[in-house]
Amino acid sequence: MKLNHFLFLFFFAIVAFSCSDDNPAPVTETKVTVIQSSEWQIDRFTTTTGSVVDPTLFGGNSKLIGELTYVFDKTFTVRSYDKVSKQAQAYGAWKFVENDTKLDINIQGFTGIFEVVSLTKQKMILKNNIVYAGVSVPIHMEFVPFK
Repeated sequence: MKLNHFLFLFFFAIVAFSCSDDNPAPVTETKVTVIQSSEWQIDRFTTTTGSVVDPTLFGGNSKLIGELTYVFDKTFTVRSYDKVSKQAQAYGAWKFVENDTKLDINIQGFTGIFEVVSLTKQKMILKNNIVYAGVSVPIHMEFVPFK
């Protein structure tokens, strides 16, 4: 009789542990994992109201931002690459600050703390002041995954 109880419990344990949850809990992605999921490139620059800005009127290092792609890796290093030649350019460090509302980037030619307006796997929008037509104005830099 004890053997039958043991076999019953053993069978019950196997059935219980082999059942899978048909509705697993959704995986919550953090901003860190989202930014690390792609190589990013500038899609366009806009004003804070959504009007497209002509990047040829940018001054200083702001002109170079659109010519590169950016990789934010798991060691919190950011690397830039030429879009055409794929050659490595400047690199530096990155981190989220102020409760992940801002992105602190320290890379040659692209240094500053940028407000994170939006961050999904399809688009990253960062806000900062850029010299445009000789005047410093708030601009949205809209990034998309590089293909």
